[in-house]
Amino acid sequence: MAILDQKNGVYLARFRFAGRQFKRSLKTTDRKDAEAALLEVKRAIHRLTIGMVEIPEGVDPGDFILSGGTVIQSPREVVEKEVPSLLEAMEHYQTYLSHLAESNRRTISVHLGNLRKTLGNLAQRPVSEITHVHLEKFLQQRLQDRASSTVAKERATVSGFFAWLVRQGILDNSPAERLTKVKDRNAPSFRTYSEVAEILERGGLSKEEAWSVWDALYLTPAEIFEILELVKTRARSRVSYMLHATAAYTGMRRGKILRLRWLDVEVDADGLWAKSKKQSRQAIETKRWIDLHPDFKSLLTTWKAGRPKSQYVICDEGVTDPLKRHQAEERFWQPLRGTRWVIPERNNRPKIRFHTYRHSFASNLAAAGIDQRMIDEFMGHTTEAMRKRYRHLFPQHRRTAIESLKYGLQKTNG
Repeated sequence: MAILDQKNGVYLARFRFAGRQFKRSLKTTDRKDAEAALLEVKRAIHRLTIGMVEIPEGVDPGDFILSGGTVIQSPREVVEKEVPSLLEAMEHYQTYLSHLAESNRRTISVHLGNLRKTLGNLAQRPVSEITHVHLEKFLQQRLQDRASSTVAKERATVSGFFAWLVRQGILDNSPAERLTKVKDRNAPSFRTYSEVAEILERGGLSKEEAWSVWDALYLTPAEIFEILELVKTRARSRVSYMLHATAAYTGMRRGKILRLRWLDVEVDADGLWAKSKKQSRQAIETKRWIDLHPDFKSLLTTWKAGRPKSQYVICDEGVTDPLKRHQAEERFWQPLRGTRWVIPERNNRPKIRFHTYRHSFASNLAAAGIDQRMIDEFMGHTTEAMRKRYRHLFPQHRRTAIESLKYGLQKTNG
């Protein structure tokens, strides 16, 4: 048995003989040449099988068969690694990530794409030519354009990619092994719309810096009401309102919203299950319970009555499939264009995203004095870094807590 295979564009012959499996490069990228060479391999195996020829003593069976039964002495072994270009290596790497959740694979693809763009023409060269210096320059350049938390994630992706190349035997050592660790500078505290506007009015910020200020925006309940009313009147698609309302009332991420099924909504129990796939293993599902606000409960009931067919909560009218990511983004942004909620100089990109609702959800709960443990339960896995971003919203609760300590010093001093 002999078949063709391919690696980095070069054809290989895979065959079995005498219980052993062999893999030999045919040293060609031409399909017809590879098929002709494979035919000679099959003929050699046939001749050996029927006893027409024998493998000379000391000759490797794989070398003898690959030669079509003509070699009488094994050539001196010269091991030459077939080193793919950086682009080819990235393509191969991403085919090995099928076990990851789609969102994680997409993130890795974006990170590697940023590396590819930064390296420019070097990405066309063998991946073995990428050095530690190249990767350090990549990190430093990214730190000028992006938040340290984002660059820290990109560093982890790049390190994982080159570690995989070492495990595959493509590289002997990883140039990313001792990359400088990116210190995650504390993200700014969440700010109201007026606070963000005041910062921008002072001037002195680059376009990128000015745009990034909006990433720390949190919406007050009054502003959320304004936006929901705006979406209700301006949306071309009715599902736009559900996208905004679901994010606002639950704090769920976009992916969870798009995966939400009616089976996960328990109206009688006044709650729903927010489900997600672990990024490290797409087959493993996690879920958490979110209580339904009375207004949102009523909205869901009405919405369900108008969507009798689909199993998914978020879908277009008359369609049973859930919205795709790009469809959700388009329907989310469309009602906001031309209003104060977009950045004109950034192609009318909205100042708010799905994540804006998420941290607004947590911030407003904190401002209302809700126990932090309950906020964590609603949010899923709120980190300490995230909590620090909205703790300034309830200073009075902190004063009340510290002033509750009564050690009797007043009496002693009296």
